[in-house]
Amino acid sequence: MPPDMQVTCVTGGLIAGLVLWRAIRRDFDPFAPVWLFLAGYFQVYVIQAWMYREYAIRARGAELVLQANIRALWAIVLFLVVYHLGIARRIAARLPKAPQAWSASLVGLLAPPMILWGLACAGLVLRSDDVAQEENLLRQFPILMLAAGVMLTVTGRRPDAPRPMYTLAGVLVCLAYAFIWMFNGRRSHAVIGILTGVAAWYLPRLRRPRLPIMVLTAIACAAVVSLALGFRNNPRYERSASGFLQYLSEFDPSRILVNLNLKDDSDPTASLPEQPSKETEEYGGFLLMMHTVPELSDYDYGANYLRVFSTFIPRLVWPDKPIYGREAWINAWIAGSEFRRDESFTGPAISILGAAQLNGGALATVIVMTLAALGLRIAYDYFRYHADAPWAQVWWSLTYYNAWLMTVNDDPLVWFYYIYGHTTLPPMAALWIWFRLAGPERSHSGSHQVALA
Repeated sequence: MPPDMQVTCVTGGLIAGLVLWRAIRRDFDPFAPVWLFLAGYFQVYVIQAWMYREYAIRARGAELVLQANIRALWAIVLFLVVYHLGIARRIAARLPKAPQAWSASLVGLLAPPMILWGLACAGLVLRSDDVAQEENLLRQFPILMLAAGVMLTVTGRRPDAPRPMYTLAGVLVCLAYAFIWMFNGRRSHAVIGILTGVAAWYLPRLRRPRLPIMVLTAIACAAVVSLALGFRNNPRYERSASGFLQYLSEFDPSRILVNLNLKDDSDPTASLPEQPSKETEEYGGFLLMMHTVPELSDYDYGANYLRVFSTFIPRLVWPDKPIYGREAWINAWIAGSEFRRDESFTGPAISILGAAQLNGGALATVIVMTLAALGLRIAYDYFRYHADAPWAQVWWSLTYYNAWLMTVNDDPLVWFYYIYGHTTLPPMAALWIWFRLAGPERSHSGSHQVALA
């Protein structure tokens, strides 16, 4: 077996072995962010690396492919070591406590306008290709609908005060969210709808889903991804409810394997001209960055992370606001792509290691993977300290899926810029402040972690 394939096998075996070990110990928690992070990582740096090897060597050379696969191996080892260090738990224990108080009446009051706002953002209530900047700003909050569904589900599933109608409403809203965004051709939103709905169902009872439910959830996520991708820009079907239903009735299940990179795309009408090159896939984008940066195009030195602040300044206030880091990203594509690219080029994702390479090579990879591991583990440990609080259950249901988005996008913080930072964080922060001020203190000190059954 060639050296690059040996390295890929070691990476895959490490991830599979860790999952198997936790399954044997029977303490596998599907709501721990590490598993979604590893799922995305396995998809890109094991499955795609294996399936696209012939292309990768032809396009980038055997030496670079080996270097890239070695990078993927030591990066995930570093991530897992940092993730399992005790420092994250100690930091989480010192953070302010989550509020114990919760109000079904307040949820019932907030949920309807949040759902309507989310529908408007999805384009069901307001649909126009030419809108004013003010209206466009107000249409950047689609996940508010899903947040309302999670709040309703968690409220309805509370064991001390169950409310079946809240539960039913919440489940329907989560399902509707996934369905709407399948129709809109957005795979990430559809997957998020499934993952958050499952978490909102189980966390209020402090339970973990059993193996059959986890398998069904994985199948559902793979299916909605394939359905969303297949319907997007599909010329065979009308962009209407009837066209979507016809598409569903004629959907070929083998497309799921194609979108999981487990099968080559044999449908020429479903492929873009660039797809046979594979550079528009996450692993292909990673190889492009390894090939191009810094020899043909300079690092961005982490300029993209300035978007943590700049994203939330409206263009109404700052009309000439730049997209920090984008220039270096585009320059890398222009310099290293197999096709002619220009400044108007957008997409595709380059994955977390491609982004780290663009930030600053191997050193930046160490920093990015270390901070990603610490951030995810601190958030998870904070949730476990307060897992019996409804606020924490809603917050974690709307947070943990970001571990997957972190690995497969063109920036490990893109989830924060364009989803979490302005749609999930503000209402959850407002509720945290409200319930901390209005509600009683927690019955325990938060010094121990709550285990899920």
